[in-house]
Amino acid sequence: MSHYTLVMLGGGAVGKSAVTVQLVSGVFVQMYNPTIEDSFNTTIDVDGEMVSLNIVDTAGQEEYSSLRDQYMRSGDGFVIVYSIISTTSFLEVSGIRDQLFRVLEKEPDEHICMVLCGNKCDMESDRQVNTSEVKQIAEEWKCPFYETSAKERINILESFQALVRDIKKWTTVPDTETTTSNSSSKPEKKKKGCFIF
Repeated sequence: MSHYTLVMLGGGAVGKSAVTVQLVSGVFVQMYNPTIEDSFNTTIDVDGEMVSLNIVDTAGQEEYSSLRDQYMRSGDGFVIVYSIISTTSFLEVSGIRDQLFRVLEKEPDEHICMVLCGNKCDMESDRQVNTSEVKQIAEEWKCPFYETSAKERINILESFQALVRDIKKWTTVPDTETTTSNSSSKPEKKKKGCFIF
């Protein structure tokens, strides 16, 4: 069974924990309790193959942004969450992506496995973020995009399945051993380039 570590990223109160708990337990957490760091383990079916996930739920508050670096280094893939009812949370997404590239020492044209989730799509009447604008950004970033609802369990499983597919596409050998989030063993990334003979 393949094993991947996924890291939840996004601003405060966007629903990262609610999305994670909905995936793992099938329960909607209504009360907001700011997270510093939590870890969840679950298994999901991706195209007929069972995949083991270690999901690291991180703090969205700015005062904990320095902790994100260590979580980012541990991830095979990233779920970047914003709230469709908060323009501010959407504006944070670009900075989080930039931080990912910096921490992982990637060039802007390199690929990072991530999925973009616009959470709280059940609150359509309070929408502040335009879906077509986010679709365009997701296309530019070459990442899957879903509008999700932790409350109604809309596109929760689908978001994680899409991320796992992206990880599999960009790795040559999946990490099949269960590892801790501190592990430095990572699957090799496919390398593109020219050969000079």
